[in-house]
Amino acid sequence: MQFYSLPNLIRRGLRGHRDWTPAWRKAEPRPAYDVIIVGAGGHGLATAYYLAKLHGVTNVAVLERGWLGGGNIGRNTAIVRSNYLWDASAHIYEFSLKLWESLSQELNYNVMFSQRGLLNIAHSEQEMRDLARRVGANQLNGIDAELLST
Repeated sequence: MQFYSLPNLIRRGLRGHRDWTPAWRKAEPRPAYDVIIVGAGGHGLATAYYLAKLHGVTNVAVLERGWLGGGNIGRNTAIVRSNYLWDASAHIYEFSLKLWESLSQELNYNVMFSQRGLLNIAHSEQEMRDLARRVGANQLNGIDAELLST
């Protein structure tokens, strides 16, 4: 298996990228699949990945009309957060943060995830009350949140 570390990328780059082995291939369609997933965005690719990882389902076709990750996931705001107001949402997104933290190591591919924190700024008293409500909901769910004021 190839490793995509920075020193390895630099070394291979200085050699003109001549010694890379292809990381993927052009596969011919099979006559049948156990699962067909429509859309190779974040949800579709994650579904295929976890079907293989957790359930051993590897006879999967992922269909995409464009390029991988070229849909919604390619145009999002690049924010992965767990500061949601509703309990169910907060727990799901907090769990997803834990998955993101180990994904680069697990895939041997830099998914370029790094936690930077999130700062919401209130521009009115109502927005400040809304943020206080969200901070309280997150703290009740065990999610690190803090309300700052002047």
